[in-house]
Amino acid sequence: MENLTFKSRTQAKKETGFSYLGKVNLSGKFIKNKKVNYYTYAIYLAPASTSGFNVCKYSTPECRIGCLSSSGRAKIEEYVNRNIIKNARIKKTKLFHTNNKYFMDMLVAELIAAQNKAKRDGFGFSVRLNGTSDIDWTKVYHNGKTVFELFPDVQFYDYTKNPNMFGVTLPKNYQLTFSYSGRNLDATLKILKMGYNVAVIFENENFPEFWHGYKVINGDLTDYRPFDEKNVIVGLKYKKLANKQINIDMINSCFVVVDMLNIPFKIKVD
Repeated sequence: MENLTFKSRTQAKKETGFSYLGKVNLSGKFIKNKKVNYYTYAIYLAPASTSGFNVCKYSTPECRIGCLSSSGRAKIEEYVNRNIIKNARIKKTKLFHTNNKYFMDMLVAELIAAQNKAKRDGFGFSVRLNGTSDIDWTKVYHNGKTVFELFPDVQFYDYTKNPNMFGVTLPKNYQLTFSYSGRNLDATLKILKMGYNVAVIFENENFPEFWHGYKVINGDLTDYRPFDEKNVIVGLKYKKLANKQINIDMINSCFVVVDMLNIPFKIKVD
C-alpha cells in the first residue's frame, strides 16, 4: 500500500482491504457517549508492536496482555478462531507508518463524513484516535497541519501512558487522561499533583471513594472524558478478555487494583 494515492472512501475500501479506519459508536462504551449528546469516532489500531510497528511506546507487559484489542467483537472472533478484525487493525497500523499521506487523507474524509452525520442527528462530535494505541498525534501532520488544527471545532480526547504529554501546552480541543499501569506510580502521583486526571483499573464496579487521597469517579458511565471533574481518579472496571487464564493473571497483576489495595490514606500526597 506504500504507493497508493487516496481518491475516495469507496476506492479506499477496495484498495486497502478494510472497510474503514475508524467509526462512530464503534463499541458499547462509545454508544454510552450519546448520554451526554455526543457521537464519538474512534480508531482501533493493532496495539504495541503486534503490527511490526510500535504504537504504544510506554506499554507494560500487563497492558499488552490485557489490551482491549481482545475485547468486544474481537473477543468473539477469538472464540471461533477468526482473525478478520485483528488483521484489519494490523493493515491500518502498517498503512499509518508506510503511507501516512494516504492514511491521513482517508482519516480526514471519514472525520468530515462522521461530523456531518453527527450534526444532522443533533449530536456534538468527538474523536478518540487512540482506541488501542498511544500515538502522539500532536506530532502527526497532514499538509502542514495537525488533525486538531484541521478540525478546530471538534473535541478530541484520549488516554495515554506517556507522562511527557502532561505539563505541556496541548491543543485546546485535545483532552488527555493519564493511565495508571501498576508500574508508573511515581509518574501517576506527579501528574495528579499537577491537577490532571488519572484512569485506574479496578477489579469490579465497587470503586473506592478515594485512591491515594484523590476522589474516584465512575469512568464507565460514559467514555467521554472531557466532561469529567478535574484532578480525580477515573475508575474503570476491568473488562474481561477471551482467555480465562489471562483474566486470572490480570486480576492478580499490578495492573488491576483489587480489594482496596494501594489505598493507604485519604490525604493527598505532597
